[in-house]
Amino acid sequence: MLPAPSGRQLLTYADMERALTLLDAEIAKSELLMSVAPLRLITVGGSLAVRVCFNRDASYDIDCLLDPNVAAAADYSEEFSAAISTVADNGGYALDWLNQQVELFVARERRFGLFLESVQQGVIVYKGAQLVIYAGRLDWALERKIRRVAHARSRRGVKDVDVPDAAALVRMMRTPGGPPLSFQYVRELNLNGFDAPPTDAAIVEVAEYYARAYGEVGIADMVRDAETGRWKYQGFDKKWVWC
Repeated sequence: MLPAPSGRQLLTYADMERALTLLDAEIAKSELLMSVAPLRLITVGGSLAVRVCFNRDASYDIDCLLDPNVAAAADYSEEFSAAISTVADNGGYALDWLNQQVELFVARERRFGLFLESVQQGVIVYKGAQLVIYAGRLDWALERKIRRVAHARSRRGVKDVDVPDAAALVRMMRTPGGPPLSFQYVRELNLNGFDAPPTDAAIVEVAEYYARAYGEVGIADMVRDAETGRWKYQGFDKKWVWC
């Protein structure tokens, strides 16, 4: 593994694959966990950048939300945590290589619905015999990244990954050959019911990075034409593009 400046370990795609395969094997050893296998989790953050969007090579951890039905039972949750710790010890990974901190940022009443919606989205991050990890809803992942750009600038450190990660999510969410996402759509993302919306400055920062990185418009300020009733936006060449 690559050493991180903070002393933490960076996990590449291969590192994550190895760790998750070890976890899959640990689950198979547990009679309790096998009674609800395959275990399903959803993930957002750096693991999506590494394993789904492919816009960076490594991340510090895999931040997951365990199936709320399983997580609600203390014995199952504790057994799963023990399996994660065993992988850390035997595989040489940090204790928090896979953690569930994301649940702290999801309202309890939204967890089950968000989990099911993410599973139904069908973007698989990892699939083993006893463990399947799905990408969290991409619009939720984008909302989280935009909020980090807007409100967590002091925590972003020297190497800013939030803006490139957000841009990569925008690219994945766009329909090939279709129009860009609208500023209004991104501005109104609020799957968790937070009071403070993403700021326009953060959305503009991501939009400008997207244009530089991918040579096209990823987020646009849509304008409704009064005569035709159709929507239009300014393309990369500043000419109007009709939707």
